[in-house]
Amino acid sequence: MNFSGGKIRWGFLVILGIIVSVSFASFSLRNAIHDTVAQSANVGNASPVAQADTGPKYFYFNKISGAIPKVTASAYLVGDLDTGEIILTKNQNQKFPTASVSKLMTALVADEINGGDEVAQVTKRALATYGENGGFRLGEKMKVSDLFYPLLLESSNDAAEILAEHFDREAFVKKMNQEAAILQLSETSYEDPSGLSPKNQSTAYDLFKLAGFIHKEKHELLDITTLRSYSNKKHNWSSNNQFLGDSGYLGGKSGFTDPAKETAVSLFSVPIGENGNRSIAITLLGSKDRYKDVENLLKFVKKNIYYGGVAGANTAWIKQKDGIPEIKDPDFVTLSFLGDIMLDRGVKSSVLKNFGGDYSALFEKMGVLKKSDIVFANLEGPASDKGSDRGNLYSFEMDPSVVPALKGAGISILSVANNHIGDFGHEAFIDTLARLKENEIQYTGGGINRAEAETPAVIEKYGMKIGFLGFTDKGPEWLRAKDDQTGLLSVNDPRFDEIIVNASKQVDYLIVSFHFGEEYEKKHNNRQEKLAHEAIDDGAKIIIGTHPHVMEDTEVYSSKDCTQSSCVGYIAYSLGNFIFDQIFSADTMKGMFLNIKLYRDGSMAVTKNTVRLNDVFQPDTVVPGKEEKIKFPEVKSGALLL
Repeated sequence: MNFSGGKIRWGFLVILGIIVSVSFASFSLRNAIHDTVAQSANVGNASPVAQADTGPKYFYFNKISGAIPKVTASAYLVGDLDTGEIILTKNQNQKFPTASVSKLMTALVADEINGGDEVAQVTKRALATYGENGGFRLGEKMKVSDLFYPLLLESSNDAAEILAEHFDREAFVKKMNQEAAILQLSETSYEDPSGLSPKNQSTAYDLFKLAGFIHKEKHELLDITTLRSYSNKKHNWSSNNQFLGDSGYLGGKSGFTDPAKETAVSLFSVPIGENGNRSIAITLLGSKDRYKDVENLLKFVKKNIYYGGVAGANTAWIKQKDGIPEIKDPDFVTLSFLGDIMLDRGVKSSVLKNFGGDYSALFEKMGVLKKSDIVFANLEGPASDKGSDRGNLYSFEMDPSVVPALKGAGISILSVANNHIGDFGHEAFIDTLARLKENEIQYTGGGINRAEAETPAVIEKYGMKIGFLGFTDKGPEWLRAKDDQTGLLSVNDPRFDEIIVNASKQVDYLIVSFHFGEEYEKKHNNRQEKLAHEAIDDGAKIIIGTHPHVMEDTEVYSSKDCTQSSCVGYIAYSLGNFIFDQIFSADTMKGMFLNIKLYRDGSMAVTKNTVRLNDVFQPDTVVPGKEEKIKFPEVKSGALLL
């Protein structure tokens, strides 16, 4: 479609520009800007901001001086969407790549020019775009309004390109930039509709203004981002949004590319008002951990900011608040470990029958996962629509939409080193790795070649680098990683010890997972013990076992020359199942939900919880365990079974 053909009228643009300019001039004039980097000492002394007599009579104050939240983002802004006041900000006018946050503008433009709910066709060029989210087929036709769901729920790059091409891609991107100018987003520019280009750039302040406009004028787009999933006759799209289920979440969009790092525009209804909640927007650019950044900023606002009373030049503080100390990083990282996840076969049938194909429904009772810094599990099979069945006794291939659902549930990293990941061949395995990466889930135990498979996946939290390696003792041997071939790490690799030693030198603490042991055995065997002990001797800190489908024993182990807590290791020989369809016994319908607080000095606090599956394969009951402290010198050299 060509814009000159009547879809976009310049007269309309001019009128809209005047309206929006007036609106945002008022919106911007009410801003009280405090840079927490350049003026950190003044954050606590922010003066109440008086509103015009005709507007809402609210103001904020912060009694505490210097209580700055810990935020990894290169730039951020926290502001009130109703008054336009800026509460906290850092580098608010510095430009950074926006990644998939760009899709907010894509949706806004497509919504404005969509006449009578047009029908778009999937093109070869759109399908060639990086990423597989959306699940489209060449030549498929779909309503433009339906494309908003994969665009905003799964962050489908294909959906962004389908929309742009339907309305003439070059003209569409031009319209995105025109819309930015109309909304006075003076430091915002777009090169593509998906956010893959590092030239898609904006500032935390511009994103705040964009959020304010969408919140007031296009709230239906935000409503889409609060859905867990959406289905039409051919597709089911699940949200990969980390903030779904969080208290007061109003919607938003996040993104990630290597140049942009993690980005976010997140809106919340926050209980900080005298007469109720306030609508708060948080924008982040260049973050290393968007979820924790938003969480820390929200905590700060709830503890330090209060709206209420009639504002005036000499208004006294309305409410006294006790001081809080300067926020510091915790001295430990909270790790959660889950067992086997297999969402094909009986689980798939249950999801289709009971949840309309919405895989995220499986996790609706596991909000506790988001309280952990890192969540690890074993992905028991490919998540793909590619490849062909290699004819195993049991072959699994999960629907690709499970990957966004896993991300939305809070999964940080998955092991792919197991005997079912190759059930549909190399093509499905490669596709699975690509989908995990697209949805910002790290993986270990395999890679596109030997070098990637041997490189630990690293997650940094609070200045601690936590590394992950995965090995399989159950094949398939044909899927071993080679210099020029995708595949897995095997415990039979002649460089087994060298791989672990090298990985341990790259991180503060190394976690090694093994797919080993015998199915349905509740006690580990000699081979499991040998491999686990050897890995700890090589530098591993925590050993996580999967494959037996039932929970096995745990062990504290240290080598004979260990003299401090940092070399004391913990072994969980088998976590059992997290989600699997093995209904033939009570033991296979539950698993260990292992929580470990890993302290900087290497000491640990371990809690062995049990999670039970219901009859539709939802983990719905967590039986809490008792926390056990593990540190040197209480643990002598050798092993202690627990």
